[in-house]
This record gives sequence, structure tokens and C-alpha cells, in this order.
Amino acid sequence: MYRDEWVRVEGVWLHYQDWPAREAPPDAPILLLHGLTQQSHTFDDVARRLSARRRCLALDIRGRGESSWAAPESYVMPQYVQDVRAFLRALGLPAVDLFGTSMGGLIGLSLAAVAPDVLLSLGLNDIGPEIDPRGADRIAGYTAAVPASFPSFEAVLLWARAQYPWLRALPADRVAEYMVRAVRREPDGAWRLKWDPAIGHAPRPDAGVLAAAQRIWWDAFVRLRVPVLLVWGEESDILSRETAARMAGLQPGLVRVDVAGVGHAPTLLETPVVAALDLFYGGARDGVPREKAALEEGSRARKGG
Repeated sequence: MYRDEWVRVEGVWLHYQDWPAREAPPDAPILLLHGLTQQSHTFDDVARRLSARRRCLALDIRGRGESSWAAPESYVMPQYVQDVRAFLRALGLPAVDLFGTSMGGLIGLSLAAVAPDVLLSLGLNDIGPEIDPRGADRIAGYTAAVPASFPSFEAVLLWARAQYPWLRALPADRVAEYMVRAVRREPDGAWRLKWDPAIGHAPRPDAGVLAAAQRIWWDAFVRLRVPVLLVWGEESDILSRETAARMAGLQPGLVRVDVAGVGHAPTLLETPVVAALDLFYGGARDGVPREKAALEEGSRARKGG
């Protein structure tokens, strides 16, 4: 079971769940980073399973979950990267295996650009160096229009199912289980999401800034010399088919998992994803180091055997 912990870095309190490894000797932990409007409990099922052999740290990025809200202008990628680096220093961790969903994956790619030594491996859930404008527009639309409050938990569930494609793949009880962690009930009886509404009103980067960021992410991705895992929802409007294919071509050892019938982003509960995560983070296999085993698995997958 996990412990709830907090650490103060970069002027804010960051909350994280610490899932100690239950059976294996100490190893570098897996750092789990959530998407734009998610929070650390997104990874409960993943961390519960992987912590059988690996310590897992699921972090609430500033402005989300149980972490502090902050100045609106601080909800930007450079600050998130600084927060993660400060978080690792505070915990005395020189390097981690990082797995990120959407925005969390972009934080990982940004770290690959400015501090590659902190990455022992990089896992990306439905995100890459280039963002499909269709999904960017969709996400910008719903985050800017999120209600300030909801009259009931049932209203929260209706809104969540309409806005989050990945929740539609889950049964009703699992959606409720997730969303109850994503909201809090105020003294006036209203239900409010645990992410700062200012996140949805942050100015979007102009075309030039976005193009520059994507060049940096592509360059960092090409230069990665650690195992890479890519989970791709085949119906994603964030990670296009073309970008996923280019990523596989640029990183010959990449382990890629295609999830049929799923958009942005896979829940990580899909059978092929569960198998891939267990293999990628499962430690040594038949005396072969984890990193080499993951690279060999990715190579075989692309060769069709």
C-alpha cells in the first residue's frame, strides 16, 4: 500500500504517493506523471501492480490533486520540469524510470532535453514530440469551459464521461472510483475538481513557440540512449499515426504497444498494455538486464517475431 507524502519545492507543496516495492531488492523507482487535468490516482492500478517488484512514485503536478495551487503564470512546461528536478533532488534520487501520460510524457521529453542523466528509461502514454492540433484544440476547449462547481457527484460523472475519452472505456463503477479521487466536496455542498481552473485559461503558445518546442522534443527523443516504451491509442487525436511511426523509426529499440479502438489516452488497464508494462519494468529476465531485455523485445516486435 502507498503512503501519502508532501515535499516543498519551487515555492509549492507537491503531494506524491510512495508505493514501496513489496518483494524485490531496492532499485531506482518508477516516477509516474499524469496528464494535464489528471492527478496521481490515475496510476493507482499501475502502481499497485508494479510495486510488487518496483518502488513507484506517483506525483501530483502543481495545481492538481493534493498539490498546492500556484500562480497562473507558473502552469507552464519549464516550471513543471523545474519542479520534477527539484522533487528528485529533495528525495535524493539521481535518476528514475519515468512514465508519463500526455503532459507527463512531455515533461519526460523535456527532461531528456535538459537533464537526460535523470532518465533511466522513458515511457510515453499516447504522447510524442509532435502534438496533433485536433486534440490540442479539443483539450483547450473543455479545460477553458469547465464548470466552477457541480451540484452533485452524478453531475461530475456525466461531465467526465463527456470530456474524457479514456473514461468511456471503463465500467461505471470504475469511473466513479476514479472521479471520487478527482473532486472534493465543499462546505456549501458543491463538488469541485481538484485542478486549478487557471490551468484551463493559460494562454496557448503561438505557432512559433510550439514549433520550437516540438523541434526540441524531437531532437531530445532522437538522442535518447535509454529504453523507450510507447503506448499509442490507435484512435488518438493527440498522437497521430504518422508521429507514432516516425518515433518507432527514429528509435530502433523502442517498445511500442498499439491499443485498438482507443483514443487519448489508453487507461493502461488494456491487456496488451498491462503485459508490456510488466515486461518493461519487471526487472531482470533470465539473467538479462531489464534495459537490454526491453530493447530486444522492441526490436522483435518491429520485425514481426
